[in-house]
Amino acid sequence: MQSNDILVNALGGVVRVRLDFAGHSLDETRLRALQDPWMDARPLDQDAATRDLDVFELSWPFPDEESLQRSIADLSTHATLAAIEGRRGQLLMLHAAGIADDTGKVLAFIGPSGRGKTTLARTVGQHYSYVTDETVGIEPDGTVHSYRKPLSIIREGADHKEQVAPSLLGLKELPDAELRLGGLVLVSRLPELPEGPEISRLELCEALAAIVPEVSYLADLDQPLQTMARLVDRCGAIRQVTYSEAADVPDLVPRLLAAAEPDPWEAVLPEPDSAGAHSALNGERYVPARVLDAVESAGQTAIIDSSRVVHILDGVGPVIWRSLCAGRDFDGLARDVEAQFGVPPERSLEEAVSMVLRALADAGLLQRFPDSAA
Repeated sequence: MQSNDILVNALGGVVRVRLDFAGHSLDETRLRALQDPWMDARPLDQDAATRDLDVFELSWPFPDEESLQRSIADLSTHATLAAIEGRRGQLLMLHAAGIADDTGKVLAFIGPSGRGKTTLARTVGQHYSYVTDETVGIEPDGTVHSYRKPLSIIREGADHKEQVAPSLLGLKELPDAELRLGGLVLVSRLPELPEGPEISRLELCEALAAIVPEVSYLADLDQPLQTMARLVDRCGAIRQVTYSEAADVPDLVPRLLAAAEPDPWEAVLPEPDSAGAHSALNGERYVPARVLDAVESAGQTAIIDSSRVVHILDGVGPVIWRSLCAGRDFDGLARDVEAQFGVPPERSLEEAVSMVLRALADAGLLQRFPDSAA
C-alpha cells in the first residue's frame, strides 16, 4: 500500500483510492484536503482491512489548486460508485440514509436524490449513530454494512458541495454492536403538515414497487423481490414517514424501530415450459413472459419484468397470474376467477378473463401467440 493511498470502509469492503501524481507534485495541504473528509471511514487497521476484505481500486488524479474543490466533491461520488460496483449482486444496496440505535438496529430512510436524506442523516445523526447518508448495504441475513462517507453540504456562493466528515458535524459514532436491519422507511417531505409528522404502514407490494427504483444493480440480485420480502419478515412492515422538517424525525425513531407485523407473502413464478392459456375470443394463446421475480401479498402481485419495470396487479389480475404460473389452461383460469370473485355482472366470465389476458400481454407480462401463427 502506498503511503498516500486513501482507504475507505464502504459496504463491507474497502475502496482504495490511489492518487495519481502525474503532472502535479505532492502538496501536503491539498493531500490533507482530499483525505480529511474520509477520517471517519478509514479502517482502524489498514493492513488487516486490505488483507481480509474485498478491495475496490479507484485511481484518482491529484488536483492542482484550481481544481481542488471540484476534485474533493467528485471523489465522494466516484468512491461511492466504486463501492457499489464492487458489491453488486452481493448486497441489497438501497439509496438511503442510515442511522442506528445503541443495540445496532439500523433504520434505512429510503428515497430518491433531492428528498432530503443528507439533511435527515445530519439531524437524526445527532441523536443516533450515523451509518451513511447515501447507500445502505444489507446482507440477506439482515446484517448491515456501514458507509460513513462525508456529508455533502451546500454552502452559499460555493460552486461545489463541501465534503464534511460526520464527526466534524457532531454525528455519533457507530455503536459497539453488530449492525442489523431494524426497519425500512420511505421518506416524504412536505412543506406544511398542520397535524405534524405522520407514520403510515404500507402494504408489501406497493412498498416494494416504491423501493425498487432506489435499489442499485437490482437485476444482479437473485430473487430481488423475495430478498426484500424476507428482510421485511425480519424487520417488520415497511413504513412511510411524512414530515416537514428534519427536526421532527428524531422523536419518531423509537416508533419506527418498533416492528410492525409484516404481511404474509408467497412467490408466484411461472412453471417452466408452460403451455399457457388459449382464448378463443381473442384468437390468441398466452404464456407467462420471463420475469426477474414476482411476489403476491394482500390481494396484490408485484412483478419485475425483464426490463426491470415493476408492475402491480390487483383485482382479478393476481388470480390469473397465479393460475397461469401454475400451468392452468383457459378453463382453469375461469374456474379460479369464478371461485374467488363469482361471475361478473356486466359480461361473461370468458369475456372478463380474455380481457385481463389481453391487458397483461399489452403490459409485456404475457407472450401472445395468435392462432394465425400456429
